[in-house]
Formats: sequence, C-alpha cells, structure tokens
Amino acid sequence: MADVAFVACAKTKASSPALAATLYTSPLYRKSLLAALDRTRSVFILSAKHGLLNLGDRIAPYEQTLKTMSAQQKAGWAAEVKEALLSRLKPGDRALFYSGVDYVAPLEAIVRGRGCRIELPLGRLSLGARLQQLRVLNEEDKLESMRARFDRLMRRLFVSQGGGRLLSECSGKNPWPTRGVYLVVEPGVKKTGLGITRIGTHAVSAGSRTTLWDRISTHRGTNYGGGSHRSSIFRSHVGRALLIRGDHAADQAVSWGAGQTAPAAIRTLEADLEQKVSTEIGRMHLLWLDIPDEPGPKSDRAYLERNLIGFLSRSYLLDPAGSEGWLGEASPDWRINASGLWNLDHLFYRPDDGFLDVLEFYIDVTAGLKPPPSASIAPDGWHRPSRASAQLDLFEQGGSNGQG
Repeated sequence: MADVAFVACAKTKASSPALAATLYTSPLYRKSLLAALDRTRSVFILSAKHGLLNLGDRIAPYEQTLKTMSAQQKAGWAAEVKEALLSRLKPGDRALFYSGVDYVAPLEAIVRGRGCRIELPLGRLSLGARLQQLRVLNEEDKLESMRARFDRLMRRLFVSQGGGRLLSECSGKNPWPTRGVYLVVEPGVKKTGLGITRIGTHAVSAGSRTTLWDRISTHRGTNYGGGSHRSSIFRSHVGRALLIRGDHAADQAVSWGAGQTAPAAIRTLEADLEQKVSTEIGRMHLLWLDIPDEPGPKSDRAYLERNLIGFLSRSYLLDPAGSEGWLGEASPDWRINASGLWNLDHLFYRPDDGFLDVLEFYIDVTAGLKPPPSASIAPDGWHRPSRASAQLDLFEQGGSNGQG
C-alpha cells in the first residue's frame, strides 16, 4: 500500500510557460503542495485543462477551471483523466486529495473502483478553512518564527565574514577550516537568509579525507575558468539551466552530465559551457561554518546540512518572493524550481526544533567566540529517520554525499 497525492491546480499562474510544480502560484496551491510532499513523493496535479500532470511537466498558462463546468463536462473530464489516474494507482493504495470537492467528486467512483481508499486531508472545508488547516499541517507559525531568527543569524555570519568571498576569487590560499559547511549566496535573488541558494558539506562518509576547500574547488572550477561538471553536481545543475535558458549551443545537451567520465574529445566539446558555468558560479558569494568534527553520516555537519536545506526549501516553496530572474527557474528539474535551491537531497525535510541552536553555536565557533565542542552537539538520534524524513529520502538519489 502506498500514498499517492493529488493537488488541484489554481487560477493564479505564472505569466509564461513553466514546470507544473511552479506554474501555479496561489498560496492555497503552494501550501497544498508542501503538505502533500510531507506525506509522499508520489504527487500529481489535477488540471482542468490537461487532466493529470507530473510535477515536472512543462506547460503554458491557461484559463480553465472545473468550477464553471457543467455536470456533463465534469464527467467528460473524468473520463479523460481515468487512464492516467489508474496508471498511477494500485489496488490498496491510498489516494490523498488536496483539493476542493469539484476535483474529487468526478473521480471518486474511478478511484474506489480501482480498490483504493480516498482520504481528504483538508476535508470538505471552505477555502479559508483549508488555508488555516494547511497552516497547521505545515507548522507555518513555527517556520515563520524560525525564519526571523535564522535571518538574524545569517546577518551575523555575513558581517563577521565581511560579506563572504566571491567564488571566482576563492583559492586554496584562503584560510579555510579543514571541515565545515558552506552556504552559497546569490545577492538579490531571495529574501530569506540573504539569498542562500545552495548548502553543502563534505566528508560525510566515515574515513573520508576530503576538506572543505576540496569540495568548494570542484564547484568553483579551475584557475583558468574551466572545470568538470562530472565532479560537481552543482556545476551540472547550473550547466543544464544555462542550456535550457539558451545561453549555449543546444548540442552540448547530448553529452552534458552523461557518465562519470568522458573522453578528451567530449570534454573539449563541453569546454566552452564549462567556462560559462564557472563564470556563473564565480559571481556567487560564499559563507562558511567551521565545524571540525570527525567525518561520518552522523556528524554535526551532516545534521546542519539536512536541516538548513529542509528549512530553506520549505520557506522558499511557501514564499518564493524575490526569485524572479533566478537561473534555477530555468532548470529542467522541478525540485530545483520549487525549492529555490541548487540541491536535491533533503528537500522539504521538516527541520528539528533545535537546529538553530546548533547553527548559532557554530557561528560563534567560526567567529572565534567559542571553542569547538569536544563532542557532537546535535540531538541524540537525529539521524534515525522519522516517517516523514524516511518518505522524503525517496527524493534522494544515491544517498547523502554532500553533493546533491
């Protein structure tokens, strides 16, 4: 038995073609999508025009709603949706409808006939009551409180590091801590957290000897502006977005990201795009945390990486204000579009209540105000997956390696 969620489309949409996950922009839709992602990775959109959409389907804005359809038109819509709906449901599954009754009623007989149970997490509430229920389900009061404190902490880190380092000017000669967490900032792109668009760490495998600079240098590229996107998933994401946006010849899409290695002829063909990726990443700024704990998946670095990504992706999904023009909007991966981050691992993870205490402690360590702890200060057992985090781990490809 699996949970499969269906979120209703919305009248308010982006003004140009977009991935389905981010085409709809109303608060009700965004809140519903987050609540659905908390329950399952199998989330689809019910569209009055297109029937059943995958989150990664690219579509143009349209004006059509079931609310104005006659009973006969709704029945016709349900008949068109039936085949796609049944292909995504197996007998015994639980179909979760995050929608109004207009989108549920025409499909009830089809879903029950498939041997599936129907659950309405929002009941049959009015619009205002649904918004309030979603606010509770998503713990938005707590998230907003955390956001205010997080912004204060980021300003402290920003000031203490003189605004961070421009990635194009970073080198191994800079005084980097041996181990830590890095935060990529794109000024003017996002409102929360100074404009953080990527969080990463390294050495989350026991015995790993990689350093913080090792990881940063693979993302930044070489001193002459080259680089290898096969060594940096961050570079791979940025390159794909540049290709989609039309900033480079389309023939690069054939080999970009294909395989762990490539022959010299392919690397030569990709060299110009690697240069453009280095230029794009070089414009970004870098903040960092000095966290000198031992390598391993239970490290404080791994704890902060997971919670920072979860916190920011939830915040950005609910309130994407300030993201217009961000290169990540051109990414073909809906997760980057919806989360506002160049990350794939740990997206939409519910942050621990006390993770900001751990973050503040290490900001003080980085600033030289406190000595490093002699043992982990992350909560005991944080790495044991809860129901929600275990479900969200299904988004991750290959596990956490500080690269996703």
